[in-house]
Order: sequence, then structure tokens, then C-alpha cells
Amino acid sequence: MTAAIPTESLPVAGGREGAGVRVHPLRTADMLAPPAFLQRPGGPGGLLRGLGVHIPRSRWITLPIPSFLVEHPEAGPFLVDTGLHASVASDPAENLGRVAKALYTIDMAPTDAAPAQVSGRGVDPDAIELVLMTHLHYDHASGATQFPNATFLVERREWEAANRGGLLQGYHRPHLDPALRWRGIDVAGEADLFGDGSVRLFHTPGHTRGHLSLLLRLGGGEQLLLTADAAYAQRTLDKRLVPLFVDEHDAYLASLDSLIALSRNADHVVCGHDPDGLRRADGVFA
Repeated sequence: MTAAIPTESLPVAGGREGAGVRVHPLRTADMLAPPAFLQRPGGPGGLLRGLGVHIPRSRWITLPIPSFLVEHPEAGPFLVDTGLHASVASDPAENLGRVAKALYTIDMAPTDAAPAQVSGRGVDPDAIELVLMTHLHYDHASGATQFPNATFLVERREWEAANRGGLLQGYHRPHLDPALRWRGIDVAGEADLFGDGSVRLFHTPGHTRGHLSLLLRLGGGEQLLLTADAAYAQRTLDKRLVPLFVDEHDAYLASLDSLIALSRNADHVVCGHDPDGLRRADGVFA
């Protein structure tokens, strides 16, 4: 049974005409993934072969798990996703579950978690009053309880999918802590978060049913596209790659084509788990 959450109407308060934002990419952890994670092998049994069970972990690829601190001149600081909880650094089972601990190889220190990084950028983590969730997979929602003062906005279809799904679908339902302020938003194609054009949301299903990508207007007027997991890496966009895991193949490709079109007019693009892209983004987009 899906747990009901209240609806949040868009735009939310805090918009300012002509506003631009500052964006701080946060690398909350690294995780090993099979070499075929970014591109599913073709032919029969491609998914099974792509799992990499026959490939030594030394040949797996390292993927970053990001979160983003965004500073709006009127609405204040907010997060896009939360990355992994600080407790994962010492005991992944505590936050991700025992099965996940056995499956995943994670490289993380407690200070890599979003609260420490937010604090290191001069923002009090307790002052974060808004978190925009691109989707609710464990690597994006793991750290939610670290921001108890925030309202968490999630596309309503994503909330429903996460409440029905489990580990095989990429969700860990204890992350959907009912003590947090979850609010459902309805994004029919595109929506404006603050009503001022600074943060535009795009429904990009396929990776998950309610997945969102963002186009942000920076302080200097440049456009930054955050694809989240609708495109794992820049080469996903360049070569129209289908990754190892997708929720719905046709919807994924339709969303990917939309992002490819958006990327042509964006000044900067940061994809969901692209180590090179996140490295290039290190610092501040102003």
C-alpha cells in the first residue's frame, strides 16, 4: 500500500525575477560498478553478462555518488538529492541493509557525506529547508534523515514507485522515513520550481517512473543541465547509450533524446554518475 503524502503546488515560495543560482557539486562517495554499467551488452542475455560476476573487481569502474548544494538569492540554500548517509562510511548495513552491504563496494569517509560538505561551504546543514529529489533510489535518498528540517519534494509517480518497489528496483524503503516532511509534486513534462526560471524541472522517466532532471540558470546567465540518472555520463548523451539497468526502455530513450536536445543549448552538463564530469564541475558554478 502506498503511503500518502501531501501535495506541494509549484512554484514554491522564494522566486525572484531574473535570479540566478550558485551550484556546488558534492561527491559524497565512490562505488564500484561492473564495466557494462554504462552500456548494456547487446544480444541475448545482455543483462546477465553485464552484471560482471565473472569479472574481477579490480576491473570494475568507479562511479561517484553526487549531491548538489544550490544557493538561490531569495529562497536560500537547498539540496538536489542527499547522496549517502555518513553512517555508510563505517557500516553500510546500518543505512542500506545487510544485502546491500554484501553487494556494494563503497569508498567513503564520514566527512564525505553532504552535511559535512555543506558546512565546509559555509552553509549550516540545519538551515537546509528544501531538498529536491531527482528520484528515490538508495544512492540518492540514503542521507535524507541528515536534514530533518527540510521539506523533501518528490515527483508523485516516483513516490508511488518507491513505495511499491524494493532492492531489485533500486529502492530501500526505510529511507522514506515518515518523520520527514515529504511532499508530492506533479511535473507534467516541465515545471518551474520557484517561478522565476532559475530552476526548471523536467520529467525524464525511464530510469525510474518519476525521475526528474534539472536546468539551472547560473548567476552569470549560463545554463547548467543536471541530468541525474536519466543519463549516467556524457558519453551516454554523445552515443545515445542504454545502461545496464532501466525501468522502461522506450521511456528511457525518449527522455534521453529530450536531454540530448537540452544539452545542445546548455553551457554546462553534469550527468548522474560521470567521474570525469563531476571532476570538471569541482568548485562552484556561479
